[in-house]
Amino acid sequence: MPELVFAQSGRPRIVVAVPTQPDYADPVMLNNTPALRMLSNAFDGLLRIDFSHNMAVKPAIAESWRRIDSASVEFTLRPGVKFHDGSTVTTGDIVFSLGKERRLGPTRTGNTIASQYQQNIASVQATGPSTVLVTTTIPDPAIDKKLAAWSAQIVSEAAFRNAGSWENWFKAPIGAGAYRVMSNRKDVSLILKSHDEYWGGLPPFASIEFRIVPEVASRVNGLLAGDYDLISDLLPDQFESVETSRFDVVGGAISNLRVLAIDTTAPWLSDRRIRQALSLAIDRELIMAQLWRGRIDVPHGAQYPIFGDVYDPTFPAPAYDPDRSRALLREAGYNGDPIAYRLLNNWYPNQVLTAQILVQMWKAVGVNVVLHQMENFSQVYTKPLSAIWDESFLPSWPDLTSMVWRQYGPGGGQHALKIWDSPQYQSIGAAYAQSSDGQERKQLARATLKIFAEEVPFIILHNNGAFYAKRRKLAWEPYAALVMDFGPFNPANSARQ
Repeated sequence: MPELVFAQSGRPRIVVAVPTQPDYADPVMLNNTPALRMLSNAFDGLLRIDFSHNMAVKPAIAESWRRIDSASVEFTLRPGVKFHDGSTVTTGDIVFSLGKERRLGPTRTGNTIASQYQQNIASVQATGPSTVLVTTTIPDPAIDKKLAAWSAQIVSEAAFRNAGSWENWFKAPIGAGAYRVMSNRKDVSLILKSHDEYWGGLPPFASIEFRIVPEVASRVNGLLAGDYDLISDLLPDQFESVETSRFDVVGGAISNLRVLAIDTTAPWLSDRRIRQALSLAIDRELIMAQLWRGRIDVPHGAQYPIFGDVYDPTFPAPAYDPDRSRALLREAGYNGDPIAYRLLNNWYPNQVLTAQILVQMWKAVGVNVVLHQMENFSQVYTKPLSAIWDESFLPSWPDLTSMVWRQYGPGGGQHALKIWDSPQYQSIGAAYAQSSDGQERKQLARATLKIFAEEVPFIILHNNGAFYAKRRKLAWEPYAALVMDFGPFNPANSARQ
């Protein structure tokens, strides 16, 4: 079997097999799994999230920052940070990267992830040769965390202008991350090359080729044959075929909450007793045992320990109680009418098998859920919805505002669908987002968890699992997150192959 191919510098060139790739090579456009996995290696922000230390916020292009008041933060740039083309990052690049033009995107409609994540930014101003002031429209205690998260990465304004169009820019974007985007060929590969002048140190790999291999069996066979050094989205039923003296299986549960979204305006689904019954009928332990071999878990509500002091470990995980489920259905007068489940073909790992198991669990308590196969999310979101469907909630920064509020609060994707109207949640969420009082935030956070448990605007399934198989000689380890970090900050990457 061929060994890793090494570059002249002694660093290896590696091939990583993944099922999909990002449509756009730019952080402002999207925050789905392929974008986070691959492009996080190519772009850096003012700050960074340290996934190996509980998502702590650390300096990056900014060497320091200080809060001026409740609505403004000043950043001091690290001297001499280089873009991929060798030019130096300036305050002008920061102003441009976090400005309105980028947030509006190529259609100038604001239909970008940056518009959603950075909607509270009022202005970005250079206040000196190396200082930038970010001001928000409202008090925002989490603004530094948001600026460490995806969509706030810094790009070269000069390179963007020289590209002449968004379409040309997407072909060869210029950021300041550990690797440079060399090509992004649809359904073929995305290739990254080491940025040797990276401010964070020399990247461990000379290049990374993310090869697009949709079928998991093909990824496994390619790994065993020596075509790939690392594969993603390994399913538990393939662990045994991979775990040998030459290969390791790594990964586990990640901070990515798998849920069923619900159109609560639909017939039957508008009755919260029906929604509660659907949740109570789910034996999550059985799903985790059968499909995940017990390698994932169920969180204590829509929250994670990375949220710090507001995290409540005593809040109960979703219950399994089929008898109570049947009683609620009787109370609601449910008569067996079909409830639609709009299903994609394994956008999420084990998605179809999970849906089939759920349908049987619901049938056992008397709910008639019918699967409707969809080809893409555009079909899933076609109105009228009147259905349930699969989603995942990703905590994009280490604060409660990063997950459900990001989706169901103003500007969020689920909010735009108008599938759940709760003035109480909107009021509590807005108060939490602006509060800097620790005790108040804790009380408000628990109040939101109670609303979710009682109203069930979505059904929590479990934490997603992310499993990989790799050559044993490859010094790389995953985080409990979607990001695949091949840069020098991943502790495993510092080891030599």
